[in-house]
Amino acid sequence: MEKSRRKGRPERIRVSLWDDAAGSIPLALPERRTWPAGLMLLAFFAIFAGIAWVSFLKTQLHSVRGVFDLMAVLFEVLWLLGWSVGVVIFGLLGALFLFYRESARLQNGRLVHVPRLGPLKIIVEYDLARVRNLHFEKKGEGVRIRFDYGEGTAGLGDIMSEPEAGNLIELIESAIPFGARAEPAPKSREQGEPQADGTQPPPPPVVAAPSPASPSVIALVLANLLPLAGVLSYGWDTASVVVLYWAESAVIGFYTAIKIAIVGKVGAVFAVPFFIGHFGGFMAIHFLFIYALLVRGPEARGPEPGALEALLAIFVPVWPALAALFLSHAVSFATNFLGCREYVGETVGGLMSAPYRRILLMQVTLIVGGWVVLALKSPVPVLVLLVLLKIVLDVRTHRREHGQASQ
Repeated sequence: MEKSRRKGRPERIRVSLWDDAAGSIPLALPERRTWPAGLMLLAFFAIFAGIAWVSFLKTQLHSVRGVFDLMAVLFEVLWLLGWSVGVVIFGLLGALFLFYRESARLQNGRLVHVPRLGPLKIIVEYDLARVRNLHFEKKGEGVRIRFDYGEGTAGLGDIMSEPEAGNLIELIESAIPFGARAEPAPKSREQGEPQADGTQPPPPPVVAAPSPASPSVIALVLANLLPLAGVLSYGWDTASVVVLYWAESAVIGFYTAIKIAIVGKVGAVFAVPFFIGHFGGFMAIHFLFIYALLVRGPEARGPEPGALEALLAIFVPVWPALAALFLSHAVSFATNFLGCREYVGETVGGLMSAPYRRILLMQVTLIVGGWVVLALKSPVPVLVLLVLLKIVLDVRTHRREHGQASQ
């Protein structure tokens, strides 16, 4: 029963615009009716596109005067970017499902199943020597072909008549190598169970977390010492420190987008804009709170300065420290993600969620510490403690994050 619920993983899946079927034996599959799904997807496309268009018309790009206006417009634009990914996906899938076709063939000892979405071909290959227990099962008024593969089951084609299914099964069975027809299902080995030759399987490699003397940790600590110098030597206040670390969150988002592009491959065309949309919107709202509570302050009076004037006043004094933090994360990206091949086994979903855990912990700590500074009216000692606390949190989070990724 467990096996019937588990999907048999094919030998190979690839997406292509071209498919070489030379020298193959075609398998006649019934036509699958996918146009209702295509029409439904196009209906969703129309709804999503209408919402996006109305939101675009409401965006007041020309009315940006101060930082509050800028962040509001930026949030709308980034939200629209993330939403547009859904619009494009619904439109593409709807159009493709209207023209869905599928075929199958026997070629070079493999069972090849090719679903086609318009010009796009998804080529799914199964090794015939590993195909077992070919059978059909009742489905409505017809039957569907099923077979065991690996540690699960797979299907071929849509609902068909029993004679059609019987002919296809007979044709596939005739192509299965004789010695493989009685091959038992392979059993999965638990960790530590002997292999087929009687030897003990090697344990999975365990790579320790970056040591305190590793290049990425050293770069992280050095970059975080610059804000300490700013507090002690250049009179940085609470707002400067918190804004700097907000900007570091944006740097983390930048490198996360690059990681998603590497891991997601073709899917990154949709994943990266979606991540930029929702993460950028989160950052815009976050900056709005920092600006209102710490930079401008709840007791501010008089007209708000222009957006460009306010942003220059905020970021120009901290740009050397921000550049150092940018380089620190570049070192971590090069040595850990690329050098230690952390991208192996990573998922787009995991990469998207990772920045939030680190940023929320860091920013909550900084904002609470910032309020303590304002309440005590003794900024320098508490700001120094705040920067040191942030360094400790950063190093611990960095080592834990990359230690888990390595393992």
